[in-house]
Amino acid sequence: MKIALDVMGGDLAPFSNIEGAFSYIEETKDSATQLLLVGDKPTIEKAISKYPQFADNIQIIHTTEVVEMDEKPSRIFRTKPDSSLVRCIDLIKNGDADAAISAGNTGALLASSLFMLGKISGIRRPALAPFIPTEKGGVILCDAGANADVKPQHLVQFALMASAYLEVQENVKSPRVALINIGSEEGKGNELSRSAYPLLKGHIENFVGNIESRYFLNGDVDVIVCDGFTGNIILKLTEGLFKNITEFLKDSLSDNGTDVSQFMPILGNLKTKYDYEEHGGTPLLGINGIVMKCHGSSSKRSIKNAIIAVKKFHDANLINEIADRMSKHMDIFEENTTVNETQTA
Repeated sequence: MKIALDVMGGDLAPFSNIEGAFSYIEETKDSATQLLLVGDKPTIEKAISKYPQFADNIQIIHTTEVVEMDEKPSRIFRTKPDSSLVRCIDLIKNGDADAAISAGNTGALLASSLFMLGKISGIRRPALAPFIPTEKGGVILCDAGANADVKPQHLVQFALMASAYLEVQENVKSPRVALINIGSEEGKGNELSRSAYPLLKGHIENFVGNIESRYFLNGDVDVIVCDGFTGNIILKLTEGLFKNITEFLKDSLSDNGTDVSQFMPILGNLKTKYDYEEHGGTPLLGINGIVMKCHGSSSKRSIKNAIIAVKKFHDANLINEIADRMSKHMDIFEENTTVNETQTA
């Protein structure tokens, strides 16, 4: 398997990305996987010179451009064709890589992937589906930012894609699916939620109904679907909450004169359990290729775990699994709904 890694993408690039690749090779001893390090060749060669034992697993793809985090994403594949991000996607398109990983500009990665690779047969909207740790394991949140405005049918597709992803990543059989809402009753919510509920109930075997945001970390469901606007707010609130709770506990213990070092194992376990880096990143579900988006501040551990994840997706043939599930539910786009194409959550 060949995995293209955007060396220049992310706030900690390029060295966190390069070190993440080395960390993967060192820890897994995977000699069958070749990592394509895409970026500035002199920079990569300088880093590799310190680790000659990894040379056989590394191939350098030189690029001359970098996509900045604040650049307008929609035309990056045309304005910066020799950027490390775009070249990673191009390698998949041309059959020179089996998967791509980037911690760079999310919008640019999504737009480039959509334009260059297209969508899986039957998919109307790709989606971001991060894994969020919970009390009893974890939950997939889908969509978490790719689509601010969606139709009810799109939520059904999100549920199908996220369920397939969770079965591959966490070996969860028959994931329980819920719709995020302001109440648990079927008639609750806005027009989008009310229209999506019967579709989810009719097409998703393990749909358990609505769930309020205060309960989703309890671990009683495995997949939560929502529009990308709502999902992105939930995701960022959750990330900030976990971080602030850990810091609050440290400060409180210190202010009370407690030896914080005694509690470091507990705080360490809390950080590990709720750390986004533990799962590497989120796949762009619905794209006709394996593309993983890592957090912009990803460390080498996050990159290493992202490589592990995409290899698992590839070996499990996730793309074909999603396509097969979509083919069985295409009738949802023939059903009438009262929600317009530009429905806003």
